[in-house]
Amino acid sequence: MPGRITDELRRITREQGGVAAPSDDAPAAPEPKARRYGPLIALGVLLVLVGVGWLIVSRVMEMSRIQDCAMSGRKNCAPVDTSGAQP
Repeated sequence: MPGRITDELRRITREQGGVAAPSDDAPAAPEPKARRYGPLIALGVLLVLVGVGWLIVSRVMEMSRIQDCAMSGRKNCAPVDTSGAQP
């Protein structure tokens, strides 16, 4: 049968190359911690970068809005906080 010949050739090639045949009985080696936490760390860094980028863009947009208002000649562009004013 062609399947048997192919399997036998693969086994011989592994033996000649010094690679042991995979065993179904051998337990899988635990993954190193760096591989387990790597994607989570990358996701955390990505979320921090997106958050910082969003803050920068929102601040620049607000400053641009105030600057456009002032350039058009208006005098009441900046918001005035009256909550702390005394009567």
